[in-house]
Amino acid sequence: MRSRTKGFGTFYLSLFFVVLYFPVLSVILYSFNSSPSTAKWAGFTLDWYRELFSDGVIGQSFKTSIQVALLTSVLSAVLGTAAAIISLSVSKRVEKTIQGVMILPLLVPEVALGISLLIFFTALGLPFGHLTLVLSHSLFCVPYIYIMVQLRLKEIDKSVIEAARDLGATRGQTIRTIIIPLVMPSIITASLLALAMSLDDVVISSYMSGPRSTTLPVHIFSMMRVGVTPKINALCTLILVGTFFIVGLGQLAGKKNRIKEEF
Repeated sequence: MRSRTKGFGTFYLSLFFVVLYFPVLSVILYSFNSSPSTAKWAGFTLDWYRELFSDGVIGQSFKTSIQVALLTSVLSAVLGTAAAIISLSVSKRVEKTIQGVMILPLLVPEVALGISLLIFFTALGLPFGHLTLVLSHSLFCVPYIYIMVQLRLKEIDKSVIEAARDLGATRGQTIRTIIIPLVMPSIITASLLALAMSLDDVVISSYMSGPRSTTLPVHIFSMMRVGVTPKINALCTLILVGTFFIVGLGQLAGKKNRIKEEF
């Protein structure tokens, strides 16, 4: 009976991973297809990658996405870490209020959030571009920073902070010399997550993008309206590689943190 259950579990997991990753593998495979049609395989080529790198519009969109993602990760790290540290020195009731406010952007549908931000920035008279993109992306990235840093803060032995205060350290010195170094690996990991989420966003970016600040996902979405070409497959393949690289950096930072804690 146990062997049957184990065999069924193995079959289910194998089927699950095939269904999950087969479309991704097909995108990578057809990015090397010499035929412009994705209906048949006509041979191996790198022409679509050469055409991709020679496309100036895609290059500009990629540059915009990188700039927005980097600024978003930095701003989200500052705001999310500050909110998590502040929640240490407040009452339980205020902490729950802060947590509810932080998690709220994750519960609101992206379409509703994008329309709300569109109306808000229009009322403020802000021109749509890099600034509105960074602010809107930070809105849904800050909660992830807050959650990950707060989880790390709860693992810190409070006696360390109390000992620092007994030795005469001010609150600012305690935060700067003890709390920040201890939560830095979580901040880095969460910042990389925010970077990946900003690079991946389409819905909110479509509302916040200006005429000269179109992000790469929005440009890809507009390209797909006229049909999927191997150039889009090549672009998606490079995005997948970049995403895996960012996730790998996050895993490496977490692994180094665990090794330091063991020693």
